[in-house]
Amino acid sequence: MDIGGIVLGSFLASSFQVLFDKLASPALVYAQRKGISTTLPKEWKEKLVIINAVLADAEDKELSGNHQVKLWLDKVKDLAYDMEDLLDEFEIKATQVELEAESSTSKGLGKWKFSVFGRPPSLMSETKVQEINDRLEEIVIGKVHLNLRENVVDKSNYTSKRITTSLSEPQFFGREEDVEQILELLINEVENSNATLSIVPIVGMGGIGKTALAQQLYNDARVNRCFEMRAWVCVSDVFDVLDITKTILQSITRLPCEGKDLNEFQVKLRDNLFGKKFLVVLDDIWNEKYEKWTDLLKPFVVGARGSKIIVTTRNHAVVSVTKASPIPLKELSLNDCTSLLAFHALEETNFKSHPEFETIGKKIAERCKGLPLAAKMFGGVLRNKMNPSEWEDTLNNIIWDLPTTKNDEVLPILKLSYVHLPSYLKRCFSYCAVFPKDYEIERDELVLLWIAEGFLDGQKTKKNKLELGWNYLDELVSRSFLQKSSVDTSKFSMHDLLNDLAKSIEGEICFSSGVSTGN
Repeated sequence: MDIGGIVLGSFLASSFQVLFDKLASPALVYAQRKGISTTLPKEWKEKLVIINAVLADAEDKELSGNHQVKLWLDKVKDLAYDMEDLLDEFEIKATQVELEAESSTSKGLGKWKFSVFGRPPSLMSETKVQEINDRLEEIVIGKVHLNLRENVVDKSNYTSKRITTSLSEPQFFGREEDVEQILELLINEVENSNATLSIVPIVGMGGIGKTALAQQLYNDARVNRCFEMRAWVCVSDVFDVLDITKTILQSITRLPCEGKDLNEFQVKLRDNLFGKKFLVVLDDIWNEKYEKWTDLLKPFVVGARGSKIIVTTRNHAVVSVTKASPIPLKELSLNDCTSLLAFHALEETNFKSHPEFETIGKKIAERCKGLPLAAKMFGGVLRNKMNPSEWEDTLNNIIWDLPTTKNDEVLPILKLSYVHLPSYLKRCFSYCAVFPKDYEIERDELVLLWIAEGFLDGQKTKKNKLELGWNYLDELVSRSFLQKSSVDTSKFSMHDLLNDLAKSIEGEICFSSGVSTGN
């Protein structure tokens, strides 16, 4: 899968929103009154809307290998950057003129001529404006020749929909405390509670082992004895109440469910669950809409007291919809990560039988930074390498530059988190690629850099930019993109693999920041 094409498309969508904001900004309106063509924002916005409407289809066709569409998207990307630069120039010059006008008025100079807008060339060059117009027109014409469709909403081909099952991993390492804590919630009843249904949310970044933990719990003998009925559903990025209901009903009845009548399926599910104690796992949920959640839960309220639903998610906002207390997952210990790596590389739980690999194996496990998915993936890469020198090469190899590896299983999973980010957070997250790995980012330092880059401009809010930036940072934390420092809560860090994701986005979109590119 072409990660770059996906992140480029997602980033372009967020860039377009920034352009729309800048085209409606007060500074540009002010500049218009002082000499800039009044038709400029309207004409550009109309053409951008046309281009934006076909971006989804263009991304889909690019991933199918259409080289012409890729060239078209590259032109759109370049235009977006150049247009943003020009609009920034407009705003800067307009602000300068406004300040000079205020200064002149305060000195009693009365009517002051805004000759700066009447002069040719300079920052407001008509040549630049005309060049943007011509390129916009060329891109609009190009989308017609490429037969790009407008407002395509089916992104299933490139959103890496995950498919999981209830079957456990062949070996499960660590998480003893997490397992016991959640088993306590699943099996033991809460005293003086009349609730027939409880939600148990497991939260953490992509690849940290939420699904593996849920599988372990689902297949635990104590759980099997406790619940009369069990069902597993991999929800992934599309929260379709009909499909989820059908899957659960099929798991409960062991019978096929045909048709698309939600009412029929929910009535059947309710009848089958009535008075029964059940466990349902909803794996990898992204839905933040309360209405959809309540629609799904309607058949479950008739179950016996003690029925449970396990939810796994990367987003605390999903948990807030359920009104349940989240159980956050942390990285595996180095010992557990080493055992997991050894199992997938050597089919052993340690290096006792292969002492020649132990030292280098631990170094590779350290590079996984406690992420089980990374240990599993790299263990698979090492399975056919039976010489310590080959493991040494792997440690120092480009394999750690994940965006470019052929064995790239981690980034598609993390990328799904990026695709689900609101447009106003995409640029803020990708900017974090300017920081080196293991760097602890000071809160206000990061927010001020976002402000300097203009990422917080054009937001319709009564909050000042610093406060808005704090909110953005908190939202990235809640979505598992950043984590608070255990030593200083005013500092934040990013897992190495998320840092790799940010760098892959930066590399694909030719990030325009002078800090990140050195330009």
